[in-house]
Amino acid sequence: MRALPVRSEPLWRTDFRQRIAVSLWFLPTIFAAAAIVAANLTIWLDSQVDAPIGVRPDLVSDPGTAATFAGAIAAATLAFVAVVFATTLVAIQLAASQYSPRTVRIFIRSRITRVTLGLFLATFVFSVIILVSDRASVPSAAQFAPIVSVTTLLALTVATVFGFVAYLHGVVRLMRVQYLLETIATESRPAIEESFPPASAYVDAEPPLADPSPRRLCYTGPTGVITATDLHGLVELCRQNQCWLELTVGVGEYLGHGTPVALVHGGDLREGDVTRFFLIRGERTFVQDPAFGFRQLADVAIRALSPAVNDPTTGVQAIDRIGDLLALTGSRPDPTGLRVDASGTVRVKRKLRNFDAMLVLALTEVIRYGADAPQVVRRLRGMFDELQSTLPADRKAAIGRQRSLLEAAADAALPAPFTEVASAADREGLG
Repeated sequence: MRALPVRSEPLWRTDFRQRIAVSLWFLPTIFAAAAIVAANLTIWLDSQVDAPIGVRPDLVSDPGTAATFAGAIAAATLAFVAVVFATTLVAIQLAASQYSPRTVRIFIRSRITRVTLGLFLATFVFSVIILVSDRASVPSAAQFAPIVSVTTLLALTVATVFGFVAYLHGVVRLMRVQYLLETIATESRPAIEESFPPASAYVDAEPPLADPSPRRLCYTGPTGVITATDLHGLVELCRQNQCWLELTVGVGEYLGHGTPVALVHGGDLREGDVTRFFLIRGERTFVQDPAFGFRQLADVAIRALSPAVNDPTTGVQAIDRIGDLLALTGSRPDPTGLRVDASGTVRVKRKLRNFDAMLVLALTEVIRYGADAPQVVRRLRGMFDELQSTLPADRKAAIGRQRSLLEAAADAALPAPFTEVASAADREGLG
């Protein structure tokens, strides 16, 4: 029997990375803190240089003029921050209504948005500190030209302008459906590669002995979605208790009160002992969940194929990415879900989808809502031909079932005059 050694990072690290990835405040806060340090440093450098006022006629070197300049930059930057927030909210709303609510996470995770907000806040904070430290308003204070401060503020202002242009470019680019679909596909590949490892990653292991009456554990904690599991912790728990665990829920599933989570074979574990190795949050993520990528791509496709939108070209573009991910999934062996400890003893069996389940998830609804669109039918036929010619022979039966479903759905939904044009396989749909 094939099993996998445990390679799982701690839950706190997974949780931290996910929280940072969707946080709009973490990176801007770091930028703002850095601006405070930089502002105080430049003020100190100005005092050390102690340049006389007016030493640089080509640059603001008078404390009063510098304060006016800093005030103007602070006001303008604060307006920029408001524009960025408003634009981000509009983009998120459009993405949720036009593509799928599941794609909102892509916009929140956009690095250009967080970096731009951080840059704007840094410029604003830097300007305010320069403004409140204005020495021109203190008659007894020694007067010196704020050369370093003004130069740094000018550099931040230029960077802010270029950052705003880059932000607009990034948001507009991400709202174009082909880039959004490619982003979803790119984030899905690592989860697929982890859940569907190559044959060389497996080791031989003895089948675990099933308990005739295993102990069933049911969930009693706060409800939510399983976003990750600490496999290393579960394996060590079972090794210490000389048992093995069969998980009955998988990553991406919702846990409600009383949901069966595991079967314990040969040990005396409690529900809390097991669920403390679950990361439970409010929504699904790409971590350890390859089905989430297929879910998002299918959602975008069926939203485009709805009568209210009627955009089969977008549906075809989603099918392009679905076919690519299915080719990656089908080229690897189905996961056994078994995890072994350091001695090679099976300790945990995960609940995982195989290729057949991924195929059904990715295509069933697309076929249902696209069966009356010749472009979609032609693209699906082309994808089936490609998958059957490139994937191993044991995948052909599952592909054949989906092909039969497409044929039956197209026969029932397509008007007779379009039957002939839809019967051809075309990787471009209708071009």
